[in-house]
Amino acid sequence: MHIEVDQSGKIEKTNIDTVLAFSNEKSATVLIPAQVKRACLQALRPKHRRKTLIALKIFAAGLFLLLKEVLREVELLTIDQEYLGREGDIKGMLLNLIQQAEIDFDQGQIAFQRIGKRSAAHRKAITVLRGSAQPDRVLRAEDILQLLL
Repeated sequence: MHIEVDQSGKIEKTNIDTVLAFSNEKSATVLIPAQVKRACLQALRPKHRRKTLIALKIFAAGLFLLLKEVLREVELLTIDQEYLGREGDIKGMLLNLIQQAEIDFDQGQIAFQRIGKRSAAHRKAITVLRGSAQPDRVLRAEDILQLLL
């Protein structure tokens, strides 16, 4: 199965919520509320000084929590290019979380490219962000921090 992942509401914008969505044969969404992002940022700041690195870690953890249940079925995972030039960092962080969960997944199964507004993943993410649809899961700070600390 090939799935696409999109994000609406950047992780580093701590005054708005973030929604991560995947779609194709199956689909799901996770919501990371703004207050959860701020709590994670505060908890991770003593360990990682750079706010950009913390945002990438939260993004990778959110991706993992979004995809965890379907990863064994995925042949190709295409992630929207949200952080140009940092794809290698995100891929490494995501693969680390996948390995910790003892899921067999190869780095060649992850690709980054522009998803675009016509993608089903984009439509799912934006409808949840705008409040027109409910997320499948609302992440808590504990969900994210247990993966990162």
